[in-house]
Amino acid sequence: MHRVLASIFLLATPLLQAEIKPPKTPFDDYLVAPLRVHRLVTPGELNLTTTLEEKDLHRIFEKVNRIWGHAGVHFAFESIITEPAANPNAYRQNHKSRQLRWLLAIRPKASRKADCFHIYYIKRFLANGVYIGGDGMFVKDMARLRTVEGGVGEPIPRVTSHELGHALTLRHRQEVTNLMASGTSGWTFNEAEIKQARDAAKKLKWIRSAPEMLKEADALYQQGDKKKAALLYRQLAGIPLRCPETARAKTRSNP
Repeated sequence: MHRVLASIFLLATPLLQAEIKPPKTPFDDYLVAPLRVHRLVTPGELNLTTTLEEKDLHRIFEKVNRIWGHAGVHFAFESIITEPAANPNAYRQNHKSRQLRWLLAIRPKASRKADCFHIYYIKRFLANGVYIGGDGMFVKDMARLRTVEGGVGEPIPRVTSHELGHALTLRHRQEVTNLMASGTSGWTFNEAEIKQARDAAKKLKWIRSAPEMLKEADALYQQGDKKKAALLYRQLAGIPLRCPETARAKTRSNP
């Protein structure tokens, strides 16, 4: 059953710049979760048109993965798709409603896919972000957060990370520096949350361990199938570690 877990909308105070601490999780402990990102760009519908470009999404997910690296989970782009919303009328009729399940109606059918998470970016709705299911997470461009000491200096990566936390079964916990607090810039986990998120990830057959993926990529590369190997190497290359494994993945990610 899908559960709507919306982030509370709060007015922001001036942002405190903060650096997300580098994760220390070793490569062998990483789990890699494929993610399809949808840029909803809808002609004639400004509120259903994200202002985020692909370069912005790469920057955002560098921060998302720096946060989630502390739990040993890496969200790798399966693809980034730019497409119009499926049903603009659903937005017009429901945009003032705080019951946000109507957002599922704006997902284009052609780009839905099993075996990965889906996250949709649009300009505006009545929450910072919402998790309605692994195939329906939404984040708005105009997200605003209450800043806390040591928090993330940019709202969208934090909101994205928060909704992905719901996708990995985490619930709200109102400790202001915690990732699962409502409407703050906090990004940290406790040990119980890390274990819970990793356990949830391991139950999804399409989330794989980084060593397993690297072994397959290396085998394909050695067999001469460098194009197919590159698809796996690209998913590994963004893991926020400096190590021989990620260096090899980066070198071989473009056949």
